[in-house]
Amino acid sequence: MLIVASSNADVVMKAAMAVLRDGGPALDAVAVAIRAVEANPHDHTVGANGYPNLLGELELDASIVDGRTREAGAVAAMKGFAHPISVARKVMETLPHVLLVGAGAERFAREMGFEAREDLLDDDTRAAWETRLTRDMPREVFERVAEQPDLWRWVKLASDAERALSTVNVIARDARGDIASGVSTSGWAWKYPGRVGDSPIVGAGNYADNRHGAAGCTGMGEMALRAATAHRVVIGLEMGLNVEQ
Repeated sequence: MLIVASSNADVVMKAAMAVLRDGGPALDAVAVAIRAVEANPHDHTVGANGYPNLLGELELDASIVDGRTREAGAVAAMKGFAHPISVARKVMETLPHVLLVGAGAERFAREMGFEAREDLLDDDTRAAWETRLTRDMPREVFERVAEQPDLWRWVKLASDAERALSTVNVIARDARGDIASGVSTSGWAWKYPGRVGDSPIVGAGNYADNRHGAAGCTGMGEMALRAATAHRVVIGLEMGLNVEQ
């Protein structure tokens, strides 16, 4: 049994490992760990209270992959639901699809009985958004930001060195040897509305295959999208390369 995860999952590793020790599947261990990070109000890169987009809206992405079957589920640009990893798993288990986005993901979440929340951001996170934007954006523009015809000009704010480009990544192998991987994120702070990075894209930010291994990506999602990084890593393992190679 094994769990590998990004550093922001450190606090939930014991709970995830307990799932495996009790005989639970790798998929459950991955979901337990990621849900806990999504619920952490102090982590602004994942789940509830993540940093919002340029309009102050929280859009969440996640994916989960079953290495035994290569089945996968994902959601992107989903608003109003705190646990995208759980919705992604329901997509995998319930639908013939892999990826749902935006309003479709939100409708599906409601149909599956997930609790919708009006506002997932606390006052401090909203204040951080306002402080950062008004550092470069005139107050009169900020006050009417949703009405701006050239919002694209302000997307440079998404390259905010003070805000980590991060996700939560968890890979687990259970007692049966089955592997699962999951990734969840709120994406770049102050991103252009609708931006989707690598995290919900199977093969770019997340991939698992019992036969060879698994990979999850963090950092600048656009780079992982362009290189299909997670899948390329697993293909490298299939070719006989070690992880470093």
